[in-house]
Amino acid sequence: LWACATNACIEPHLFSSFAPLVKASVDKYSSQELATIGWAYAVANVAPPSLFNDAFINACFEKKNEFNLEDLCQLHQWQIWQEELKSNIRL
Repeated sequence: LWACATNACIEPHLFSSFAPLVKASVDKYSSQELATIGWAYAVANVAPPSLFNDAFINACFEKKNEFNLEDLCQLHQWQIWQEELKSNIRL
């Protein structure tokens, strides 16, 4: 997903098809992986409703002391995207 987003290879179906796999493992990802996932979906502008939920927020919260500056920048971009979507999801 990161490679696709980085190279502007945005195929919504691809991102949507990965959402269930990402959701199933969200509690196992590192802080960097969580940030990258959020950033990639924001860049792709694909918002699977079941992916960015309480489980994603809780996983980020549990790793809040592990995020580096780049991770925080990616999560900030994800948060701005959530605001653009007018979602109620907040970090």
